[in-house]
Amino acid sequence: MWNVPGPSHNTVEYVAERARALDAHCAELGRDPAGITRSVQVLVSYDEPATTRETVGRLVDAGMNHILLNLPRPFPRGVARRPADEIIAGRHSTDASAARPRITA
Repeated sequence: MWNVPGPSHNTVEYVAERARALDAHCAELGRDPAGITRSVQVLVSYDEPATTRETVGRLVDAGMNHILLNLPRPFPRGVARRPADEIIAGRHSTDASAARPRITA
């Protein structure tokens, strides 16, 4: 498993560039990069879940396949369900044909 901090710590573009560097290192070593779980942490926006959902989509498009949703404090009421209802379900309902990455909160 390979893990990198994503937005807000690093941009999606930075994460994608680091993923390309990982691929290059794998090629040098003769290792199949598809055998590596690519994990990224994303800070959830409670006020703009669509923005977080869009960021998750861009990270998936960049090759990330394990998304960790970080929930900032203070925790609003119902915080345990909000990522599932507003980010994960929203992501899957807009692109049901895409391979589903593992997304956890």
